[in-house]
Amino acid sequence: MKRYKYYLIIITIIMIIPVIVKIFTKEHKITYTKDNYKIKETFYIDNKKHYYDINIKNKKIEITYTIQKNLHKQKKILSGIKLYKDGNVTCILPKYKTNLQKNIYCQMNNQQVSNYYLKNNKSYKNILNKLKKEHININIPIEKSNTESYKKIQKYKNNILNNYKYIVWDYKGIYTFDNRENNYIKILDYDIYDNVMKTVTSKYFVLFDNSSVLNIEKVYYYDLKKEKLKNFKLKEKLSKDTYINGVENDLIYLTDNKSKKEYTLNVSKQELKEIGNEEGGYIYYNKGKRKVLNKSDYFMNKQLFIERKELNNTEQIINKDYRYIKDNNEFYYKKNNYNKVLLFTLNNVSTWYIYENDIVLIKDDILYHYSENDGLKKILEYNELKYNYNNIIELWKY
Repeated sequence: MKRYKYYLIIITIIMIIPVIVKIFTKEHKITYTKDNYKIKETFYIDNKKHYYDINIKNKKIEITYTIQKNLHKQKKILSGIKLYKDGNVTCILPKYKTNLQKNIYCQMNNQQVSNYYLKNNKSYKNILNKLKKEHININIPIEKSNTESYKKIQKYKNNILNNYKYIVWDYKGIYTFDNRENNYIKILDYDIYDNVMKTVTSKYFVLFDNSSVLNIEKVYYYDLKKEKLKNFKLKEKLSKDTYINGVENDLIYLTDNKSKKEYTLNVSKQELKEIGNEEGGYIYYNKGKRKVLNKSDYFMNKQLFIERKELNNTEQIINKDYRYIKDNNEFYYKKNNYNKVLLFTLNNVSTWYIYENDIVLIKDDILYHYSENDGLKKILEYNELKYNYNNIIELWKY
């Protein structure tokens, strides 16, 4: 009898081990073949969201894309690939083991391009017609032109996606816009035009009041869901020479150049915590990976978690493993060492920002938003954007 109990324990342990391994798995990288295509599949978790980076390649085509979907850490998620070609446009239709929304990914003249970029291309439309005959409908981004007014701003209501909110700094406060409502929230009794210290977490718009000549000692935070404004005083004052590194795991990272200290701010707890100094080193997130730097390396440059580089007519914004590229009027993205993807063209862009995998741009007095599924769309028209466009916009997803 004891022997049977012993065997039962062994069998139970053997059955439990794979479950435990799966629970604690945070990433996998595998390569496999389907329909004569080599597939590289990289799974990872970032801010509790599940991602799959897919690279599909053979002699005719190379395609890279990302899926954000909780597939319970499955491996080898593709079951097959079908090729479509018309003129200089070649597309593939990946098939999945699970019921994922069907989409095609295309090259034009051997350059991977977005579906939005091809929306008016004759060969692309011919491929869509072939798919329609197979009862496969692919979403074609449609931009709406009707607007509604709120104070001095025109909003393209029907272009705003569900669960997106745009925040516009107005020197004393913020405008907030989504596809349901508009608001203005006054925060200060005086104007802050330059060096606005603000950011967005998963819940709050956060403003550091740096209007004082000496120090930063007050923080305002606006709950973007409950629409409530609060503030608190910092127990330890920050110098005017302080900047925001970025947000990681809902903590705001700050560097005080004067005191040579690094902090995190937990807004919900109203807690400022020193995490970096000359003795213990300084924390920096590069491509989403935590690094510790010494004083000389850390203070050589601004340590921004989302990095911007400029060279001649080319600008790059690096956000974790993604590299977004503006080359004259063309906008691309590139993931790791894979092929770059041409997303869209837009000339005379004043400034642009990256929020996760979305791009927000300002041209003249218009705010644009690009997303993979919905393409490039006008969001707001605001005359002030012609003159003050730097550090004036935030995007919040909920």
